[in-house]
Amino acid sequence: MLRFVVLVCVACIIYAQPSIDPYSTSSTTLTCNVLDKSNHGNVFYYPSNETKGTKFPLIAYAHGMAGGGVDMLGYTALFSQMASYGFVIAAPKSCSNGCTCGASHWTKCNGLPGTSPSRGWPEYYGETLKTIDFCKNSTGNIFDLIDWSKGVGIAGHSMGGQSTASAATKACTQAYDIRAAVLHHSASGDTKYGNTGSNVSVPTASFTSTGDSIWKETRDIYEAIPKGIKTVYRNQIGFSHLEPVLWPPVENPFLATFTAAWFQIYLNGDTGEYYNLIYGNASSSLCHYAEMKECHVDK
Repeated sequence: MLRFVVLVCVACIIYAQPSIDPYSTSSTTLTCNVLDKSNHGNVFYYPSNETKGTKFPLIAYAHGMAGGGVDMLGYTALFSQMASYGFVIAAPKSCSNGCTCGASHWTKCNGLPGTSPSRGWPEYYGETLKTIDFCKNSTGNIFDLIDWSKGVGIAGHSMGGQSTASAATKACTQAYDIRAAVLHHSASGDTKYGNTGSNVSVPTASFTSTGDSIWKETRDIYEAIPKGIKTVYRNQIGFSHLEPVLWPPVENPFLATFTAAWFQIYLNGDTGEYYNLIYGNASSSLCHYAEMKECHVDK
């Protein structure tokens, strides 16, 4: 994935980094033996200049296809920016080309027919749940920064977006205290009995762009989410499927801004600045900060 970042960029725009980022960040990779045997690495980004005793909600992030090896570096800017808003980001490196271990007790709560591709991917959402368990059952350093009282956020790109939608079903969200989700350029949520979006049970933001040839797959999940669940959908003019892995100066830092704003609202309960970034009408708000093909904010 990373090797294509410089080459694949549709109508990229150079943006200034948004200013609402109070924390410096650090990163590390730890071994998580419960992950799929394809890779036991778990990448963490977290605030590094916090006041002693300050804690932050956890966001478990699922990479896209081929994104779990060295190509995980492509997410560096996105993860660092998200963490700078006051979150601990945990991203498993496993299942870069699909999972190899098959079903487990982590892949039972979804309860839906498998998504496509059928080999190695329907159980990918279990890596997100394993990551949450790993963090909850670990202590010291990074893990002591996590505020479990706020619940957990989940997010993902491409196949990770698909898996995020799968993990956002009611039994999973209740079992793992997942309270909000974000999809970045999701792969298809279609199953033989309908779209997995129809079982999403937490507030979910869906981000895609016109330069992504599979933009409709993100929209289909968004459309399938039941009425009454808080949702937003952004289809921005420009940017390719690789929007989450484009590096400065061509990457879009506002993807991290609005992702963080969503979690600030639905994990931290913000009703001010971050709320207005999503739900306001100012030129800096979600549907107005850039030219949109389509943008819906459902209050």
